[in-house]
Amino acid sequence: MIAMISMLTVPLTSQTVSAKLALNSDVSVWDSAIVPDAGAGIFPVGGAGQIAGNFAVDTKTKKDTAIQVGLRAQERFVGPIEPFGRVYLAPTGEAPAGSPLWNFDFHLDSGTEFLETQLGEDLTALNLEDFTVVLEIKDLEKNVWTLALSDFPNPAGPIILSQQSWNIGFGFIEIPIDSKAYDIKLTVSNDKGRTLAESKITVVVTDEIPVDDKITLCHKEQTITVPVHLIQNHLRHGDSFGAC
Repeated sequence: MIAMISMLTVPLTSQTVSAKLALNSDVSVWDSAIVPDAGAGIFPVGGAGQIAGNFAVDTKTKKDTAIQVGLRAQERFVGPIEPFGRVYLAPTGEAPAGSPLWNFDFHLDSGTEFLETQLGEDLTALNLEDFTVVLEIKDLEKNVWTLALSDFPNPAGPIILSQQSWNIGFGFIEIPIDSKAYDIKLTVSNDKGRTLAESKITVVVTDEIPVDDKITLCHKEQTITVPVHLIQNHLRHGDSFGAC
């Protein structure tokens, strides 16, 4: 299954070429106190108590221009989940409203004062061009949902800061919530189709607790332990959590 939605067009510099990849990082800003400002292209996450931390981040800079994207998972009403590299272990169960107990958060900053402070650079925007922002979610059965941010709360137009916290149980995403794992990818591309920045995470839904960064699985009627970052591969060919 593949769901396609039209792309979002927003401005970005054409000179962004160098990259710095950071795991388990703060993004330039993630604060629910930030006030939306459509005129300035500021569309921050809503809801109370949001904080920065534990993002898988891709930051690309060149001279006086930059873009930063980030993804993470968080436990609803609790806070960010500390990942194992790019793998986040999210809790099973449902919140009072019936949606899963975890959200995934995405972040895009193409030159706010917050990113300037983080990088210690003047990010005055020059030589702007269009770019597209696409969120892709894949489940264990390899169903793929490709979502363009333009079809959701952010209006069309220049976007300097965009942040959202979503749940796969929210009706407008229409993704089954019974998968044990999801691969999530946030990609920013220019008008020539070249990827400018990209963040990828895997969210594994389980209440199993790792020991020495390993999880117990039942593999072909044998109990094994595997590193957390390899869980997704085992689940795809039928392994289950816990001892046999």
